[in-house]
Amino acid sequence: MSPSFDDADYHACARATLSFFHALDTRRYEDVAALMARDGVWLRQGVELAGPAAVLATLRARPAARATCHVVTNLRVEPGEAQAGGEPLRAQVYFYLSAYDNGDEQGMRLVAIRDCCDELVKTPQGWRISRKSSRKHLPAE
Repeated sequence: MSPSFDDADYHACARATLSFFHALDTRRYEDVAALMARDGVWLRQGVELAGPAAVLATLRARPAARATCHVVTNLRVEPGEAQAGGEPLRAQVYFYLSAYDNGDEQGMRLVAIRDCCDELVKTPQGWRISRKSSRKHLPAE
């Protein structure tokens, strides 16, 4: 790890990603949005959601009966390159995501396994997601 990226940063980055999905699955959408950087982008279902307000509006539009479960595995945090001139510290969190939902209302079902990357930036409020993206891993796209 770089001298400016320590164990506390490593764990805080992992916690940001894990907290995002816990808040999503427990329908605490304000907490999801708060984990996004001010100019953060979530590439979700082919649409770029830019900023916390767009994330919050999209999640609030979800059906009330929709339930999800996101299982994060194989998580690893990679520090970004050292930033010159006082630029914020950055990191990437790589992981697999098993996504379940009750879309057919017959109980939870596996929707997909995704290969994901969260790009994070260190802000005065803590680590925030600057870009969230994934691609379907299984079944293959």
